[in-house]
Amino acid sequence: MEDKVIEQIIIKAIEIGVHNTLNALGITHEIVTESQAKKQYGERLIKEWRHKRWIVGYPTGNRERGKIYFKRTELETASRMLDIQNIIPPNRMFRE
Repeated sequence: MEDKVIEQIIIKAIEIGVHNTLNALGITHEIVTESQAKKQYGERLIKEWRHKRWIVGYPTGNRERGKIYFKRTELETASRMLDIQNIIPPNRMFRE
């Protein structure tokens, strides 16, 4: 059981690295509008990740087109962090 959990965590870590590498090579677009992020990940997750400070909303400087944008690498990392958090079983301290 533990081997499978470790394997899944390593897979998620590799996925984060792949997304960051693609971004560094200029293959993916780094900027994601607020509406695109909410459409892809859901409004609830975007609010949760901002509250946890996993992602940051950056001002666009153009209020006519949109108020904020997000960085794709932050969104992808937050998504994988959430996956990892769901994989790891709770510690005994947190069990009731």
